[in-house]
This record gives sequence, structure tokens and C-alpha cells, in this order.
Amino acid sequence: MEELRRLLEAFGIGAREVDIYLALVERGESTARDLAEALNIPYTKVYAYIERLRDMGLVIPQGGSRPLKYRAVPPAEVYKLLVNKVSNALRSLKPIFDSLQLVYESKHPVASPTFLTLIRGAGRVADLISDIIAATDNEAYLAVPFPELITYRLLATIAEESKRIVIKVLTTDQLRNKFDLPPRVEIKTVNEMFGGGAIGNSVLIFVKYGSEISGVYSNERFILEIAKTYFYNVWQKAK
Repeated sequence: MEELRRLLEAFGIGAREVDIYLALVERGESTARDLAEALNIPYTKVYAYIERLRDMGLVIPQGGSRPLKYRAVPPAEVYKLLVNKVSNALRSLKPIFDSLQLVYESKHPVASPTFLTLIRGAGRVADLISDIIAATDNEAYLAVPFPELITYRLLATIAEESKRIVIKVLTTDQLRNKFDLPPRVEIKTVNEMFGGGAIGNSVLIFVKYGSEISGVYSNERFILEIAKTYFYNVWQKAK
């Protein structure tokens, strides 16, 4: 049971709450006074522990009679609850670790294999553009045709990193006034673009399909060179 106690405590279930839950599993339905006496918990405090267990979905009150009795949620159901909790937590962390991995791979190309990753959503695309700029050693080239990608973080990153590297920004005539940047950042415009990208030590190419912005991110040298060639071609024609 000690191992179970340690695991449950890792989920934020305190030692006293674990004691109460296990007591209800072993004893069956019990009142708060029964639990307080069995576990040597002050009666004035046992209700707070029980309420917390109720909030976590581990304990259920029984009937409307007084004194109120409580029963433990079946351990099998608690196990499923905890599995779902862990799964949801890890799922919410995945985009963060994916972004960190992309930054790592762009900074450590020798230590990592060539990769090609699909990126979905304006938020992730915008964040990755900033990450590419920050991880670039010499020059960064940006083509930004969609207003939802022009975030405060992107503008701040361009302004700061342009002190260290050369940054060229290509955007549309309509969006030019959104790029309030230092003169050292060269900006050109075209009438319209069907997609955009960010090029540095790695490359991100993205388009908008419907309302969603999606792209591919890679450190493949061949893709990087194609993207640079295309950018230079559009850059020469831009004003």
C-alpha cells in the first residue's frame, strides 16, 4: 500500500485523503465521525478531506439521511480516472515539447537526423517562426502573408534578433503597416502571396487552407535551398 500512497500523492492526493479513501474501500460506507475515530483524525478536519475527495471524484455521499454516509468510488473507476488525467496532461504538453524538439534539432543538426514535421494552427506556426529566427546563426528570411501570424512575440523577436543577424521580411502591401520594425530590418512587399515561410538554419513553409494555417518544418538541406531560391526570386521582384 505504501507504493500506492506514493503514487496517489503524486497526483495531489494528500496522505490523509489517501487514508480516508483506503478506509472507505476496506470498511464500506462510513460517516465522517466513523472515519475520524478509525483514523485518529480530528472530527473538525475530516470533512475538509472528504470534500476534497468528492471534488476529485473519489468519494460519493450516500442518501440523504443523517448522519451522512460516504462510499469510495470503485478502484477500477479511480484507475481509469487517473489514466485519463495523465493522458490529458501529457496531451496538453505535447505541442510544447514538439516545439522544443524542433528548436533543439535546429540548433543541433549534427546530433539529430533529418526531419520533416507537419505543423498545424496559426499559434504553433507563429511560435515556430519566432523560434527559427532565434535559433538562426547568420541570416533569416521571412515571408508573412497572413495577419494572424503577425504577433507581438514575432515583432519583438525580429526587433531583438536583428541586432545579431540579418533579417529580411517579405509581406503583402496590405500588411506592410503592421511591421513597425527598426530600419535595420529590410522589408519588401508584393501585391499578394498564396503562402509564406521562415528560413534560417531550418525552414518552415506554410499555407492557409480554409481558415487553418498549416505547414511543414524541416532541416533537410535540399528543402532549405529550394526555399531560399524561391524567396530570392520573389524578393528581387518585390518593392
